[in-house]
Amino acid sequence: MSETLHLWAVAPAAIGTCCLAADRARVRPPEVVASVLMLLAMLDAGLFGVVPPVYWTALLLAAALGLAIWRRPRQRRAPQVPALMTLHTTLGMVVMAGLQIAMGGHATASEHAHGLSLAPVLAAVAVGYGLLSLTAMRRMPARLDRAQIGAMVASVALMAVAAV
Repeated sequence: MSETLHLWAVAPAAIGTCCLAADRARVRPPEVVASVLMLLAMLDAGLFGVVPPVYWTALLLAAALGLAIWRRPRQRRAPQVPALMTLHTTLGMVVMAGLQIAMGGHATASEHAHGLSLAPVLAAVAVGYGLLSLTAMRRMPARLDRAQIGAMVASVALMAVAAV
């Protein structure tokens, strides 16, 4: 069941990537690269399993940090990208990184784990990200931005349900 939900989460992520790439008014290659990276991580985790989830997690976290540095507010030559979109994208990459590691760490029936479960923490983070996304959707004037945010939150919600 979790694999099916994970694969269903790929569809909104692909729609969000298309919305971001279709925005000809503001060319945003760093955000498109971040979106494609998240989509590749989801496809690999759901279908192929070529790259271990821990490496996808590290790559997503590094890319989130790189995007935040690239889109820092003091940069003058950058196209005008709303700071809320940059925040949403970077936090989305961090949440996806956590979900990637959670989806890849399922224990078998004969194994047991010690300590706290990661599932309730990730569920709370996904809910918080969803609330931030709803706030961001109301503040974005462009339809493509709202569609991209909505697709991202749908993808995170499906992955969070699959991880729990």
